Amino acid sequence: MALCALPENLTLLLACVMLITNVLGISSNILEIDEEKMIARVEPLVTMGQLSRVTVPMNLALAVVSELDDLTIGGLINGYGIEGSSHIYGLFADTLVSLEVVLADGSVVKATKDNEYSDLFYAIPWSQGTLGLLVSAEIKLIRIKEYMKLTYKPARGNLSELAQAYADSFAPRDGDPAKVPDFVESLIYTPTEGVFMTGMYASKQEATRKGNAINSIGWWFKPWFFQHAETALTRGEFIEYIPTREYYHRHTRCLFWEMKLILPFGDQWWFRWLMGWSLPPKISLLKITQGEAIRNYYHDMHVIQDMLLPLHRVADALEFLHEEMEVYPIWLCPHRLFKLPVKTMVYPEPGFENNLRQGDTNFAQMFTDIGVYYAPGPVLRGEVFDGAEAVHRLEEWLIRNHGFQPQYSVSELSEKNFWRMFDAELYEKCRVKYGAVGTFMDVYYKCKKGKKTEKEVLEAEAAIAEKAFAETY
Repeated sequence: MALCALPENLTLLLACVMLITNVLGISSNILEIDEEKMIARVEPLVTMGQLSRVTVPMNLALAVVSELDDLTIGGLINGYGIEGSSHIYGLFADTLVSLEVVLADGSVVKATKDNEYSDLFYAIPWSQGTLGLLVSAEIKLIRIKEYMKLTYKPARGNLSELAQAYADSFAPRDGDPAKVPDFVESLIYTPTEGVFMTGMYASKQEATRKGNAINSIGWWFKPWFFQHAETALTRGEFIEYIPTREYYHRHTRCLFWEMKLILPFGDQWWFRWLMGWSLPPKISLLKITQGEAIRNYYHDMHVIQDMLLPLHRVADALEFLHEEMEVYPIWLCPHRLFKLPVKTMVYPEPGFENNLRQGDTNFAQMFTDIGVYYAPGPVLRGEVFDGAEAVHRLEEWLIRNHGFQPQYSVSELSEKNFWRMFDAELYEKCRVKYGAVGTFMDVYYKCKKGKKTEKEVLEAEAAIAEKAFAETY
């Protein structure tokens, strides 16, 4: 099917449309929930909260439900998404069945992993919408139960010992699949303390048995989840049952723990009772109203980073982060990185299947997302901290250790180093094959978050477009 030719200023036009529709919440429809095929067909602006509100009462859910309510399907596909079930199902993109995409020439195609557009299907994740305009997606559903039986297990030791406790929480050393939990999440609160959480789906009948503790954490007046989990350090290991949808979105009210910086008294009992219903503020609104001073603060004196790296490198990463940034809490979430038919922008370590480590299988290497979101220790103590240089060293460390940096993170990567971190071959082939060059911005320049000016970005993109146009003609 073909549409009218897209205008030359498509990038600006689409940006305006996406901004307006995101703010107004329009064009975000759940098109179909197919219980027989176990597929959800949705438009890209559907949010995690919107979809879980429909599916969970049906005892259905996406295989990977990212934690924050406002995260959109389109963002999770064009970028990346993860959740505590990713140690089983992989990243959000690994749960896709098909993608409906408008190409630069106005044609609409449906890409799947085994049709004529399979290259586009594998290239779109991590491309940030620079190959085409996503208009709908079919995504895998799974059967779930009404509650999550969550076990909170505290541990103490050095960072290497905490990293091993984390790996043992979801990847049994004997390889017994019966010991693998449905959900995994760990929080490192200090260099010597962490809480390791594992969840199993549970029926309402089980949860309501006499003696079981039910905790509806979704109420506005409840303690923020990361602070509730921290109580395991003093009370010891405990188990409770949480309504499944409330568990999925456990970090929404406090945006993990960023709300503690945005609104320092937001976690106080009196505020939670009186105004807790108003949290969190819309992330899109925070971005739109962000002034230069706030942008500079987030760049220079604050850390917003996720690091995707092999599980066997987690201990080294924790040591590196403590030395370079000293940010706590730290979020740990495992995920499989599958060995795919083609090499995509992110990929397992070459030859990992010849030397399987804890959590690995012949078809997937176990990775971990290390989430680092807060003000660094030196900043909190009033000491000098060079945020740009710290991020630069972090990125060099990731490149050396086969790690990947999600593109929403603040980045100091040069274009050369960006393509040292990510593999460009499939992406660049699709850029040319599907006419994206000159219509959609290159992914490096679209996601660049350093101090490069807008003029520098536009000039570099124009030069790339002119070169590709000359080569084509």
